[in-house]
Amino acid sequence: MLTPEGADDAETIVRPCTSGGWQVEVPTSGGVNVTIVPTEQDALALARSIGPTIQVRVLPATECQSSRSALDPDQV
Repeated sequence: MLTPEGADDAETIVRPCTSGGWQVEVPTSGGVNVTIVPTEQDALALARSIGPTIQVRVLPATECQSSRSALDPDQV
């Protein structure tokens, strides 16, 4: 199944946050785990540390604002 941005829902997504920083969205059996880090490099390093064979998609800020900006990382 695809997300609104066209990413496969099994992919780990890295995108800038509207409030600053970068978020890493990792699909889990119970939903999506969201972690916010200060830089894009930190986000990519975190995504790679999750698993060297995972698929990572980097999305631009405009897509972040329209689809996931209301996502509260503490509630995911």
